[in-house]
Amino acid sequence: MVLLLRSAIRNAWPPKTDTQVKQDGSLNAREVVLQEGIYWDFVRPFTPVNDRVVVSKRCSTRFYAGNRVELNESYLKKFERRVKVKDADGRWVDGETVLCYTLPVARGEPGTNNFCLEFREEVQHVTNNVGLLQTDVALEKVRAARKAWDEHLSRIPTPATRLDACLNILATSGINGSCSFLFDGKGDVGDVIKFHASMDIMALNGSFFHPAYRGDLFSFSLGRSNEVLPNTQLGGWVTRYMNRVQQELENPFLPSFTWRFESIVEELLDAGADVGPFFEPLEYPLAKASILTPLSAISRGLIPTLYSKGMCLCEMMRHYLILSHRLDNDNDCTRELGNLLDILSRKSAIELRFHVGDWVECNMEEGWTTGVVTKQWSRGYSYEVILVESGTAASPFDTDEYVRRPELRFRVGDRVECCMEEGWMPGTVKKHWSDLNRCPYEVALDSYKKWEFCTAPCDMDDYIRALNE
Repeated sequence: MVLLLRSAIRNAWPPKTDTQVKQDGSLNAREVVLQEGIYWDFVRPFTPVNDRVVVSKRCSTRFYAGNRVELNESYLKKFERRVKVKDADGRWVDGETVLCYTLPVARGEPGTNNFCLEFREEVQHVTNNVGLLQTDVALEKVRAARKAWDEHLSRIPTPATRLDACLNILATSGINGSCSFLFDGKGDVGDVIKFHASMDIMALNGSFFHPAYRGDLFSFSLGRSNEVLPNTQLGGWVTRYMNRVQQELENPFLPSFTWRFESIVEELLDAGADVGPFFEPLEYPLAKASILTPLSAISRGLIPTLYSKGMCLCEMMRHYLILSHRLDNDNDCTRELGNLLDILSRKSAIELRFHVGDWVECNMEEGWTTGVVTKQWSRGYSYEVILVESGTAASPFDTDEYVRRPELRFRVGDRVECCMEEGWMPGTVKKHWSDLNRCPYEVALDSYKKWEFCTAPCDMDDYIRALNE
């Protein structure tokens, strides 16, 4: 390994620089550029994570790992499509089509929110309704677009806004893979997020809003600025996600793009984005846009009426969900909001009191009803419970007001009989709420040895009943 490293460094030295050596003989370290192979094979794997950002700035592949797809004639087929042609009078010719390229073209100033990649249809020459595609010209345009994109990323000031720019283009122009040539490997959302997170964890949890680069929130009406709450990558995309839900709800003719934003939120969470800010107390009214902004628009201003001091964003979202269900307002918004709450809650540090299979009782309109927990974090609620009488219930919050442990019928020491494989067997209640499997009863059967016991999963006559001696 040492000999291989020395050989590689010898071949790569002296390093490339954009400026000459200073008069005192020193190099300007900020201008030093390592060759791709040297950096990714020998430098970065042995560099501490906290120092990688500094080293990465000296690498020509700062914003990609050096394994982007090669741009050649075969790759151009991704941009091919057939279009109809017109005759000399400008009328469409039935059955006649011509092959064209839909090529990316960079527009706007790199490093600003005015920069974008547009995809335009181009047919270089048409002779007798046959398109003559000039592959060399098309390749130059794709390479120019990639070069402009690299310059765009190099000018963006922070890791979070840099990742946001990548996700922006993947959520719009590049959702069908047409922009994969800009990124590593497959160039999908998951790979892009993981790469930027490996370069700098602040890409996930850093400040989403930066005054020098205001990311376009897809023209959503979020107020006078693009600041969001919480001001993180996840906070920005959660807000966009629900804004898109609002738009599609108010305008059913819009194409359904909600799944795009949902996939970005899920990938951010899988990569380790912090959900803590969604569970921190709020001070209402909010000066910044948040997920409550579109919810307030959908509910026609009901959000402020749900707020109580000390509530967090997720609590406000769950209260809105309860209100919607009470009004029988089961639309796309409530379903997407429920899914979002489930995702955030599962990634949080919140530990629910009851587990799947636990015997509980729920506060229903007709009174307290017993049942068994079948699911945690379901449709935005804390628990889903199957009731003994019939049907299911959903507990929005993990408090005794909604769900609690029921009062048990038998006390410790009571004589009972349990339903076993061999039939009904007598015994004595040894303990409530078993440490072994959280069942309501531990019962020492008369036929068991002194240290042995069985458990009753439910306090029902089907499992355990009083012994008539």
